[in-house]
Amino acid sequence: MFDIHLPHKPIHGLLEFFLHLFTITVGLLIAVQIESCVEWRHHLHLAEEARAALRAEIEQNLKDLKNVQPGLKAWRASNEADLAAMRRIQEHPNDPDAQHTNLSVNASGITLEDTAWRTAQSTGALAYIPYEEAERYSNIYRAQGALLAFQDKPLEDAAQILGLIEKFNFHSSRSHQITAAEAGALAEKFGQMRLHLANGDTLLQMNVEQSEAFLENRKARSTFQENLP
Repeated sequence: MFDIHLPHKPIHGLLEFFLHLFTITVGLLIAVQIESCVEWRHHLHLAEEARAALRAEIEQNLKDLKNVQPGLKAWRASNEADLAAMRRIQEHPNDPDAQHTNLSVNASGITLEDTAWRTAQSTGALAYIPYEEAERYSNIYRAQGALLAFQDKPLEDAAQILGLIEKFNFHSSRSHQITAAEAGALAEKFGQMRLHLANGDTLLQMNVEQSEAFLENRKARSTFQENLP
């Protein structure tokens, strides 16, 4: 807030009046410029803090994403083996070798941080970051959100598969073999999980690529392809 003080003595003549008015005007302009400079430096500092926090968060999330990749690859291989075993029983339900199989139902997930992103939004720091840069942050965290939301699907598949295993009582020493119908029901769920894992893998690759591209200051690759045999 600015304080404007009245002259300490009476003003005599127009010249003295305009001189006093000029002095006030110059003082106000200087004060406005000083306040604008202070506010600008505050906004600049806010943006720089947000940049540093976002970069650190993206770097950490990228490490976590890369750590998940080997596990996802193993999960997909295990799922393929389980699906192949059920298909073999479907085709040859009386084959003892086909009946002699073990299922390994896997399930895992990932958590990623978004504290810096939410803080940048709530403090208004994004308003002081160039649009193109802010858009890159937005794309990274949007992809991250899509991955976290999608990972529920294969987890649900695993729960359904375990439910069928309990329903068919595979844990007991059954005297009878796995029927073609039972194998077919499980194959359907393993096939569904196979598709979800493939889509999840693609989302994971997209997240890794967008984060790496940002950290390397390059344009992210936008095309990802998954070929299921």
